[in-house]
Amino acid sequence: MSSSHKPSFHKEGKSTIKVVNGKKSSRIPITPRDIPEQATQHSPFVEELVLTGRPNWKKAPPQLKQRYRGIFLVLLSIPIIGMSSFEIIRRLEGKSTKRVRQGERLPDGTNRNYSEEEKIKVEQESVMYKIFGKDFFLDGFTSKTRKSESEKKE
Repeated sequence: MSSSHKPSFHKEGKSTIKVVNGKKSSRIPITPRDIPEQATQHSPFVEELVLTGRPNWKKAPPQLKQRYRGIFLVLLSIPIIGMSSFEIIRRLEGKSTKRVRQGERLPDGTNRNYSEEEKIKVEQESVMYKIFGKDFFLDGFTSKTRKSESEKKE
């Protein structure tokens, strides 16, 4: 009889992890005096930051600049995502609609209102229409009130 040997997912043999029982940690907070001098870094960026209270980013190490930039971008994106999500939710609930350009101001200062055909033409020539297609949340003509292009030809 041959026994099939299946590879085990678990590691076999002795563990490479050593468990050391050290002295019990106390609840006393670590103070700067407890940290050895070798562990602290003296950089011109930190020294100037401590003296002036303002960071001189020209002296900062690249890792710190990269981390700061990442945190800044995350914090900057939070309000942008929040505002756009709020507007999308309002659009989907029907509480907010996109306004259509109603007319134009002439050089003499008077306003000329567009006809319905001109409103549709202006909307179709917009960049957003070319990228995303027809907007079903337009104020004035929606997908229900707007005739399809096949009906217009007949």
